[in-house]
Amino acid sequence: MGRRAVFDPTDRDLFNAQRQRFDWTLLQNGTVFRYDTRFQLDSAGSRLADLGYVVHRIDAHDWTSVDDMYDAFAQTMSYPRAYGGSIDAFSDVFADVGTYVFGSDPGTTGTVLAIAGYDTLVALDGPTARTILDVFAREARLAGLYAHPMLCLVESATSDLGPVGGINVYRGSVWDAEPDPPDPFHPDDLVEYVLQVYVTDPAEYIADLRPVLSGLLTPIGQWQILGPILISDPIAVSDARRKARHRPKPLPPDARLWRISIGIRGEGDHTELGDQLVHAHSDAGLHFEGMFSRCYATGTEEHERALTRYPDIHEETDR
Repeated sequence: MGRRAVFDPTDRDLFNAQRQRFDWTLLQNGTVFRYDTRFQLDSAGSRLADLGYVVHRIDAHDWTSVDDMYDAFAQTMSYPRAYGGSIDAFSDVFADVGTYVFGSDPGTTGTVLAIAGYDTLVALDGPTARTILDVFAREARLAGLYAHPMLCLVESATSDLGPVGGINVYRGSVWDAEPDPPDPFHPDDLVEYVLQVYVTDPAEYIADLRPVLSGLLTPIGQWQILGPILISDPIAVSDARRKARHRPKPLPPDARLWRISIGIRGEGDHTELGDQLVHAHSDAGLHFEGMFSRCYATGTEEHERALTRYPDIHEETDR
């Protein structure tokens, strides 16, 4: 059975669905794309792998010569090193990938070459770095005649890699958010999380919340929950009620919006702890309409003022 087009405009419903896919966002604009970070490159590679593409991942960070590039390409795409031992030979290399001689599989959606640290090659030999991409783009265009989509994705801060194959090298599509960087806090700092919750009885909510926090926060250090404060600001109330519409059960008619504050002193990561709090609430079947946080660093006036609100953890005392 022969290959079929990856995107088929003769079936309109199918075509409309196909155009929502990640690979369409790339292939409609070219075959060679640049990513600013390793996370973005890996994310794109993973999304294409999920769509059935063969993804060859190469790390160029440790290359010290162009010969290292030849070695990496031959090893990754499983062809004899002598076959692709020159720039001129790479046209044949990528042509053979396009016709399924090696480095590709007709049973897959297509073929992707994902190269991390491409600026290493740019620094070693800029003309070679650009020529490789140009050769790939030209052979990928031919592969399209065989219903074989081919993509080359590189991690690079170099903005003038193109044009390749007559098309500029643009930044590739990014569908995943990069994780926030680590944000550690230390035993003398104070981390505060403020929840906005729509409930009828805030005392009951806090009673249900306390064991959830105990399991999560006790290993970190000291913590204290402040008494609930009724929120009357009409904008905040309206915004929270709008968010509460997504709950699996409707709000009771007598529910009101309350602010519940949690102070923590210990050692951990602010970003990671926030994610853990969200998941812990969800696992316990508790709902909040908003969560805000701040880390008060020791030695600042804000830290001293914040500590006065949490007398149980102001000193080394039990809760």
